[in-house]
Amino acid sequence: MSETATKYSAPALDKGLDILELLAESSRPLTMGQIADRLSRSKGEIFRMLVALERRRYIQRDEATEGFLIGNRLFEMAMKTAPTRNLVATAMPHISLVAHSLDQSCHLTVLSDTQIVVIARVEAPGELGFAVRLGYRRRVDQSTSGRVLAAFASPADRQRLINRLAEAHPDFDRAGFEARIEQITQLGHGQSPSRTVRGVTDLSAPIIGETGWAVGALTVPFILRDDQQTGLEDAIQVVVREATAISADLAVGMPGHATSSGD
Repeated sequence: MSETATKYSAPALDKGLDILELLAESSRPLTMGQIADRLSRSKGEIFRMLVALERRRYIQRDEATEGFLIGNRLFEMAMKTAPTRNLVATAMPHISLVAHSLDQSCHLTVLSDTQIVVIARVEAPGELGFAVRLGYRRRVDQSTSGRVLAAFASPADRQRLINRLAEAHPDFDRAGFEARIEQITQLGHGQSPSRTVRGVTDLSAPIIGETGWAVGALTVPFILRDDQQTGLEDAIQVVVREATAISADLAVGMPGHATSSGD
């Protein structure tokens, strides 16, 4: 560590951030003892930090295990940033259109380190549907929307993401992941059976931002019902069409974008 970094270090802040980053990466709640072990710190060092983070809703306690997990506070803060607000506001009419056109739930995801996070959703208007909660997180390589976001990221961002996944997760299948995102790049969308719910096929298409790379993914967890009027092929066309429309709407809303006066 440099002399400047040492001079301006904030050990308590570092401990708090280490806890948040650890919990964000974990797929399950962690007890105080597990957190202490993984951060190579004593329980006494992190006890007060856990209390403070829980009080301010950055973390929350899981009733079943008494472990800790990420709370909604960070999600709420992220939703207040201008780019996220603009993306959600622009996408919501299209998310609603997809949900009502297909009678299926529809949601919007973005990247958050090596995970996807759901930042907007509309539930199926009918009696039956499968929906994920706002703030839901899942590892990028274990979700269709995550693979779509990786496939349509810039080459540099994609490589950083793959390297980060490989470093953080020993079970990460690098070759398999790269093959799947290459296929998605060629198709222009993602389609695969859900890894968590039988009978659900996840359909996902990229939303392209001003840089020419994905800023989000529009996703439908598609349930094929006996009374379903729209099949998978028609459904993915709807998802791709509306993701493209969101991309176009984002472009129109960019500062300096010229619009025709109609003369």
